[in-house]
Amino acid sequence: MKVFIYVMVLIFIFTLISLSQIPPLIKNKQRKELIVVISLLCIGFLLNFLLIIGIKLPNPLRILATVIHSLL
Repeated sequence: MKVFIYVMVLIFIFTLISLSQIPPLIKNKQRKELIVVISLLCIGFLLNFLLIIGIKLPNPLRILATVIHSLL
């Protein structure tokens, strides 16, 4: 039951953010910015949803350090 409430709050918050950010971009015909905003919102929603339902996500700093170390 607790997870359901968290998911509903997450959906509500992302809906508010979307309603405040997306319409001006559509009105001003800023397609590239619109694509970036929608992409970032989707990534943020997905990551938050995975955390809420209890999936442990890898540490992005460790992945970044591995990539940088392999380049040097």
